[in-house]
Amino acid sequence: MIRHVFAWQVADDADGGEVIQLLTDFSKEVDMIRYFEIGAHAGEPNDNGDPWDGVLITDFDSWGDLEAYSNHPAHLVLVEKLLPKVKGRVVVDFLKEDK
Repeated sequence: MIRHVFAWQVADDADGGEVIQLLTDFSKEVDMIRYFEIGAHAGEPNDNGDPWDGVLITDFDSWGDLEAYSNHPAHLVLVEKLLPKVKGRVVVDFLKEDK
């Protein structure tokens, strides 16, 4: 299983709820996602530094499925819509071992 983690910081003039809605709506357009979880940061900033505003966690059966997801036409449209709404983003992809 491949886990794809995407975290973002909302742009100063954007609505964080809209970012979550765009990502949630998109998840219904592709069938290669095996697991989907999304959430907004809850709590106050602390000594750990500035928090990311939200995170999307998705799982895929293979690296090929993750690549198909990344190159899906609907994903490319999503990226165009999201980029103006975020000021920072980070992605981590890793092999998730079954326990």
